[in-house]
This record gives sequence, structure tokens and C-alpha cells, in this order.
Amino acid sequence: MTAFARRPAPEARPVSSTGSIQGLRSRAADLWQSVTALGRAMALAALLCALAFVPTGWRELLAGTLLGAGMLLLGLLMSLGNLSCNAETSLDQGRLEVGGQAELVLVLTNPGSRSTRRGRIGLALGQGTIMAPLPALTPGQSHQIRLKLEARSRGVIDLGPVTMEAGDPLGLIRRRRILTGARKLYIHPRTVALPPLEAGLERDLEGDPGPGIVDDDLEFHALRPYAPGDDMKRVHWLSTARAGTLMVRQYEPTLRTRTELILDGQAASYRNADEFELAVELFASLGCRCLLDGRRLQALAPEPDDLDAHVTTLPTEDPRSFLDACSAIRPSQDSYDKPDLADAPERTSLTILVTGSLGDRQPSALMGESVQGTPPVMLLAADLDAQPDLQMQPGLVSAVLDSLQDLPPLLENQP
Repeated sequence: MTAFARRPAPEARPVSSTGSIQGLRSRAADLWQSVTALGRAMALAALLCALAFVPTGWRELLAGTLLGAGMLLLGLLMSLGNLSCNAETSLDQGRLEVGGQAELVLVLTNPGSRSTRRGRIGLALGQGTIMAPLPALTPGQSHQIRLKLEARSRGVIDLGPVTMEAGDPLGLIRRRRILTGARKLYIHPRTVALPPLEAGLERDLEGDPGPGIVDDDLEFHALRPYAPGDDMKRVHWLSTARAGTLMVRQYEPTLRTRTELILDGQAASYRNADEFELAVELFASLGCRCLLDGRRLQALAPEPDDLDAHVTTLPTEDPRSFLDACSAIRPSQDSYDKPDLADAPERTSLTILVTGSLGDRQPSALMGESVQGTPPVMLLAADLDAQPDLQMQPGLVSAVLDSLQDLPPLLENQP
């Protein structure tokens, strides 16, 4: 007979109340956060009335206590209900230009097995919030909210988060649930279509292939039939033997196209904010033209966030990233050392400076005493109160513009 050892029964452990206490604290914190400032003032008034009623026995104080407590309880009951909802936002345009419009579509879906209650949808847009009513949704039901957005000023704004809230009509209780996070919306400065930049194109054997065809360079392009006057040194004899007629070489021009584009970001250089916006529009239009032309571009502008770094280099991988950075440009209220045009980076072929009507436009201050060895400089001054003007000196083109539309004719007549 086999004997089995009898194991002692495990001792009964008391149920830990830590989880339940934490749950109660979390619910109490959520409940307190749902009480608005007006509701907290009402609760404080009801508490003071109750404390004053004990020693005085005044019925008016008791009535105030009951009224305050009743209104808070009613608000709490009116805010109860299911607020679980999925939200998706979509823009027909991910980026806007100043003055442009876009349609924002907000799709709300009830993913649960219970119906949601009626409430309000809040969409944070920059510093403000757009509110829209939301009907009760049955399980699986969706609801669309369409909003028209108009870009009135340049900038980078936060679109979202999207919240759903419910409460009483008096605003004592507001339950709020965050449905989505925030995303960035870029409002680009106005730009204008410009002709290709011809200024600052220099023949350089170490440069990059440029547009057009020339008869003598390093970058081979194609062959063409011989024409009277062609240099016999450019005849390609192997192709001539195959074709039975003289064939000469053609080349792509090898050009130095490194451009330095500078925006004067000092607020003291401009009369007002509109003038600074015009300067940013000129700056953005020129930068986009340089990138479309395939130029190597270094764009310098004031740092929008860091107060210590007054000048930053904007991304120039493509026009979109460049315009995104232009959306965040802000004028600097502090004075700082502007880039010296005479100390342009090595192998720079053109320097463009965009400033305001109060900026320094003296050639001696911009280029030093001598222009020898310095790249050509194009100086554009935004001045809303002046007539368009163009002045040309050796190595310096200076222009005053009172609107963005004055820029294309200037570049069409560039030297």
C-alpha cells in the first residue's frame, strides 16, 4: 500500500487593496479634471454655504448648498456616456500657400459594441479650436465633418488634436477624450514663377553640366555634321569614316552655379510686418527658381526658434522642404552680425541678398572697398512705399521692389 503525503492547505492571503485604491484614485482624478473652472467655483461656493450653515442655521445657506450640489450632480449625470470613437483627418492639400483654401475631412467611427452619446468634436487649429456637433453613433456607424480652411498668413500651425467632449449646458462638467494627435500644417509664402537665372553663370572646368550646347568644353554631348567655319580640331574622325561625311563634337557647358541666398532677418531693416512678408516672398521665389534650375544653393535666414543662433542654413534638397522652412521664418528683434558678402563661400558664383527699405544698401558696406575676386551680388530691397527701381554697377545689381510681381520683369532684363 502506497502512502501519499498530505500537503498542507495553502494559507489564505488577504486580497490586496492596492489595485482598487489606485483605480479609485484614477477615477477621482479623471472626475476632478472633468470639472471646469466654473464648476469648481460652484463646488467651492456650495462648500462655503454648508460650512456657514452649521453655526448660523440659515435656510438660505442650506438652499445654496443644495442648489450647488444638485447642479454639479446633474451636470455629472448629463456628461455620462460612451465617448469611445475613432477619428481620421485628411486634407486635400497637405500644404497651403498664403491665400489658399483646403477642405479638411474628419471621419468619426464608433468601433465598439455600444452606442456613443451625443457630444461635440473639437479640432485644435493653431491657437484656436473649431467646435462641431456630433450625433450619437450606433456600433459601426460613421459620421463625416467637412471644414473649409483658409490660409490667411504664413506659418507652421498645429492641426489637432481632435477631441470629443460632453457635459451640461451650463459648462460645469466637461468630459473630454483625445481621439487623435496633432500634425503640422505648413502655410507657404506666396511665390511667383520666374524665368531661369542667367546671372552668376560662369564657365568653370570643375563646375557642373549646364543647359545648352557649346562648341568647346569638357562634357561631351553629341555629334553634328560639319559646318563651314568649324574648327578642324573638333572633327571626330572615327564617326566621319562611318558616316562618310565630316562630323564634329558638341559639348554641354560646364558652369559654376553655386548660389548664396541671404535673407536679412533683422526686424530693424523693415518698416512693418507686411514689408518683411514681401521680403520672404522674394526670398522664397528666388530659392525655388535656383532649385528648379539645378543650382547648388545655400540659403541663410534667421533661426525661428533658437534665440542664440541668429542665422541658420535652410534645407535645400527640393523646393518643398525649402518652402516648409520658409514657412517658419520670423524676424529677429535683436541685432546680429549679418553675413559679409565679401567673404562668400569658396566657388560661389552669385550672392543674392534680400532686405527691407531700412536695410543697409551701400555697395561699400556690402562688398568692401574692392569687387575684385568677389562673386556678383544681386541686392533686392522690399519697399512697399517706393517705385520699382533698378541700378547696375560692376559686380552689383541693386533693385527696389514694391510687389512680388516686379520680380519676373527684373530677372528677364538681368545682365
